[in-house]
Amino acid sequence: MAIVINGETIDKDEAQKLLRMIYKDAEKVAGEFHNMNRSAKFRANWPNEYLYAEANWKSFVGAVRQMYAQRLGDPKTPPAEARMMHLALVLEREIAKGGEADTRLQLTPGTQQFEGDKRENVSIIEKFGKRSNTFKDLLLSSANKNTYH
Repeated sequence: MAIVINGETIDKDEAQKLLRMIYKDAEKVAGEFHNMNRSAKFRANWPNEYLYAEANWKSFVGAVRQMYAQRLGDPKTPPAEARMMHLALVLEREIAKGGEADTRLQLTPGTQQFEGDKRENVSIIEKFGKRSNTFKDLLLSSANKNTYH
């Protein structure tokens, strides 16, 4: 099976490779987000950068789209890379058309949400504490409170 984009025939294997390229780049951006100024509660919930990136990469696809668009506008971008980024963007957009709209917040480098804010981190600690709120931790804490005598 093949896909035609702007008159160019792309086979299934290449299409999958191009989509994986976007998703891997989104994971890299998610890892960068993890390493920014995050709250103690965030760190308690997500101590591992790689697990965070693997679970949350979809929130960073918009940033990758922007990055690719900037690179496509740069005359120094090698033509082979430009071709791959262009095809990846078209494929990713076409696939998104067929599905339900993804309403997940997109986080982009250079924004306050991406960079983090020390004052907001203090506010999070004041309102919600530093403890993890993973299901396992919530279950264990509620089990401890409901001990029967």
